[in-house]
Amino acid sequence: MNKNKREKGIALLLTMIILSAGMLIAMLIAAIVIVQFKLSSDVNQSMIAVYAADSGVEWQLYQIRNGASVPAPTMSNGASISTTVIGSYPNFTIKSLGVYKEVRRQIEVNF
Repeated sequence: MNKNKREKGIALLLTMIILSAGMLIAMLIAAIVIVQFKLSSDVNQSMIAVYAADSGVEWQLYQIRNGASVPAPTMSNGASISTTVIGSYPNFTIKSLGVYKEVRRQIEVNF
């Protein structure tokens, strides 16, 4: 009878060790998944900022080619554009900065 009680204690100890190891593995996997979600979110925000900067370049090219003053495009996703033109036609440089949340991406085009 004494031996049976001792074996039950070992089974409980082994169960606790196995459960602890399983929880540790699950927590490590969850940490990796969370980091990957954050990285994919950063890539998405960066793409939006690049597209906004590209829109700024296209907007400036339209104004230069047509000699018209058109209001800056507004982005429905909350991104913003800031552009500068250096030089004059036919040799000029357009710098366009696209900003979305905390991500900033700039495109420079030389003609």
